[in-house]
Amino acid sequence: MPFTGTQCYTYQAILFSALIIMKNTAAYILLTALILTGYISCKKPFNANLTSTATGILTVDGPIISGDSTFITLGRTTALNDTTQNKAELKATVSVEDDQAKLYPFTETGKGNYVLGITNFSTTRQYRLDIKTSDGKIYQSDFVLMKVAPPIDSVYFTQTSDATVLFYANTHDPTNNTRYYRWDYKETWEYTSYYGGYMDSIAFISYVYKNGGINKQYSPPLFVGTCYGSDNSNEIIVGSSAKLANDVIIGEQIGGLAGNSIKIAKIYNMQLHEYALTEAGFIYYQNLKTNTEETGSIFDAQPSVTTGNIHCISSPTDRVIGFISVSTRSTNIFSLHYDDLPLRVQLDFSFDCPPGPQGVPCYNYVKYYVGPPDISDCVPINPGFGGAIMIAPAANFSTRLSALFANTLYPIMIDGATYGTDSNGNPVITGYNYIRTACADCRAMEANASLNRPSYFPPF
Repeated sequence: MPFTGTQCYTYQAILFSALIIMKNTAAYILLTALILTGYISCKKPFNANLTSTATGILTVDGPIISGDSTFITLGRTTALNDTTQNKAELKATVSVEDDQAKLYPFTETGKGNYVLGITNFSTTRQYRLDIKTSDGKIYQSDFVLMKVAPPIDSVYFTQTSDATVLFYANTHDPTNNTRYYRWDYKETWEYTSYYGGYMDSIAFISYVYKNGGINKQYSPPLFVGTCYGSDNSNEIIVGSSAKLANDVIIGEQIGGLAGNSIKIAKIYNMQLHEYALTEAGFIYYQNLKTNTEETGSIFDAQPSVTTGNIHCISSPTDRVIGFISVSTRSTNIFSLHYDDLPLRVQLDFSFDCPPGPQGVPCYNYVKYYVGPPDISDCVPINPGFGGAIMIAPAANFSTRLSALFANTLYPIMIDGATYGTDSNGNPVITGYNYIRTACADCRAMEANASLNRPSYFPPF
């Protein structure tokens, strides 16, 4: 039912005050959904008083993992108008405790992150998370029996008619003991810049414009045509076989990518992780999933009250957001090459696309390229493509160079030097070539891109 009067105002004031600035956490997803749904469920307009409501609720994110490292992130809720991007909880003491009072302490690594190195917990013991914050308050999760996640049987993909790629997983537990599952994944992808597609000399850099001058920084030249991006999943993926005779999960969708995504431009790698949940853990995550995906109008079900299993022992009335599950983790690594896709997004060659080295057709060396920038913005026919700046006259070279880098339509980079000879016939630099950065240096195409190929990445 829609809220009315004071109920409406109270509901929204509480929710707006509790918006979490913790990207990619279940708690953030939950409160965002509650805010949106509560807002549109009111009969009267509501202007949130963002400065007078309570904040500072502790948020706890991360499972306890046996056989691998355990990562826990602690934060605090903030008001919606707070400009703080990440309200991390610092200087806390964090430990895993078993049901025989043995402690496994974490190490703080900064920005609210705490890590416990690879630990093999007993599958016959129960475990909980202990937290003591810098203000002296003590928090504990409920004891949970260590559960064993069975191996992931397979990961595969399909494509829709519009070339969208969908990923699926199969798993089963022959002992029928798991029943409740959760998945997340780390994805890594290889991609190229336009000129990196065929190892052209333009995708190598030796010189860097810095502090008003050009300096030789790389010798030998650094290849910047191939990069690797990486990200972690942020959706809630859970499944259950509780209503089936056998503990089998078939065709659980675990993600998807648009057909023109840069992630599948060349090679895509997914490290899929599977966790075993208790029934309570499954209900918690399922409620989060429901609240974020199935609300949005007054005709939808209202958000359920999602209570985790973490409590403030020293101040029982304090709220805590989060759920601690306890499980082993199984992993399946799946790789997808662009050439394996039945449907491929066609590139636009309606312009004059020049051949590559030795006359190789344009399509052959850019078929693994996905912009932006568009291909047409990276070829000489485009005025923003690039050019050259000559040193002579040397008296105003510095002024001309500064003006060039300050006034170009797109960010540019020095991609090589031009040479002549002096009076003695020795080679000398007479000028420098420049080009739109994103056409040559793949690091300009994606945030947090790396030139280093991960050790686990499959060969091309």
